[in-house]
Formats: sequence, structure tokens, C-alpha cells
Amino acid sequence: MTPLVVVIPTKNRRVLLARALASVFSQDYGPYRVVVVDDGSTDDTRAYLDGLAEPRLTIIRHEASRGVNAARNAGYRTLVEGEWAVPLDDDDYFLPGAFAIMAAAISQAPATISIIAFNIRFRSRTGEEQEGGLQFVSGDTEHDLTYAETMTGAGLRVLGEWRSALKWTLFPRYLFREDVNGFEGEWWMRVAHDGIGVRFVRTPSVIMIDWQHPGEHLNEVAARRDPRAFLRANLRVLRDHSAFLLGHPRTLLTRLSIVLRLVFRAVFGYSRGT
Repeated sequence: MTPLVVVIPTKNRRVLLARALASVFSQDYGPYRVVVVDDGSTDDTRAYLDGLAEPRLTIIRHEASRGVNAARNAGYRTLVEGEWAVPLDDDDYFLPGAFAIMAAAISQAPATISIIAFNIRFRSRTGEEQEGGLQFVSGDTEHDLTYAETMTGAGLRVLGEWRSALKWTLFPRYLFREDVNGFEGEWWMRVAHDGIGVRFVRTPSVIMIDWQHPGEHLNEVAARRDPRAFLRANLRVLRDHSAFLLGHPRTLLTRLSIVLRLVFRAVFGYSRGT
């Protein structure tokens, strides 16, 4: 059976964290462990975690907040041979049977696949639930992502959001950039550029993505607090993928428009309308 490692970054959301952990420990699946990275919480998160008697739980603490990407990386660095990391935000939670679904897809994938994306369910801010995961236009049940599809979306046969399992062989080489929290696009482009195998599979939903709670979400907070970091990240995209972008003018114009918007935010500040 495939050993899974759930990596949960958290900060000051003890109630949501408790729900996320309950969804982990209720899974009817054998070889797994969970790593919670407390990124400088100042509420009662520390006391809550200290009170848990769960041998499969590892707690990593950042006394001062270092950001969500640093928290994720701390969890990924604990992976050992044979394990697959399953990232889980503290405001989301696993659905029943999720681990068995993911492990089955991992066991059926060839050795060349290092990332597998799974279906999710979605709860809107008004509390409405819907299936929001992978929907293949072609009707296929799986699709291996190419570099060109990652960069342009052209020909991409997948619609909707997803959540992924990450093979231990990715780390530590493919850690997330810690100077820009919440922006994962640069990471996906990097692994696609290097030919890392990425497979999208249509499965029953494994995670509930919850937007109903009143707190801000990690990407929103990062963009608002540090637009200059997002600008630097997108400038790196232009540099690192220049050969591809120069051959695809439409995609290049799209990336340049993103950079211009970020320049505006960096100079004049963030607003929801820009």
C-alpha cells in the first residue's frame, strides 16, 4: 500500500485545523502520517496540537511566521523513500474514502508520473456545494499534462480545480519559492518545463474546498500584502520560459499583461478591482 503524508500548513485557525485533522484520522486506510506546520500561530493552536495523542502526527513549529510556502516546504522535507505528499489547506478537509481513492490511482500510474491531480468538491461562500474538479472535455478518464498545455492552456482537456499528490522524488529539488507565498503557478511551470510527469485523473472527489468560512484565503492575503513578490515571480516566469514564450506571442502578451497589472498594484496598492 502507498504510504501517504498529509502536509497541513496552519496559522491562527484552530477550529478549522481541528476539522481538517478529524477528516484525516477518520480515513479507513493504513499507511499514512500527517505533518502539521504551525506557522507562528498566536491563538490556541499550540495548546490544541500539544493535547493531541496521535502517534501518526508530527508537529513542526515556526516561532515567527515565515509564510505558507515555507510551511509547506517544511512538511515536504520530511518525506522519505516511497512516500507521496498530499497537501491540505487547514480550511479544507478530506471526504470519506479519499486516501483509498488516491492510493489506487498512484498504484496504477507508471513510474514516470510524479504528480497526480484528483477531483475536488467545492463549497461556495454562500454554502452551496458542487462538484468542481476535473472534467475532461474529451470524456477521457485521465490526461498526462504537457509543457505546452501548462504554459498556454491550448488543447488542455481539463476544466476545473484539483488537488494533487506529490511523489517523494520531487523533493528537495522542487520546493516552493518562499519569497512569494500563495503563487503556485511558477512551480507548475517549472516542473512541466523539466519534463516531470503530471497526470490528471477523474476520480470521485477526495477533498472539500471550503470557501464559506469568514477568514481570508492564503492567495488573497499574499497578493494583498506583497504584490511586489508576485511581480518578481512573474518576471522570473518571463525569464525562465523566454524561449517558449517568444515562440507563442499570444501567451507572451498574456504574461506581459499580468506583469503590468502587478506593476500597478506594486505602485498604487492592491484593490479587488485591479
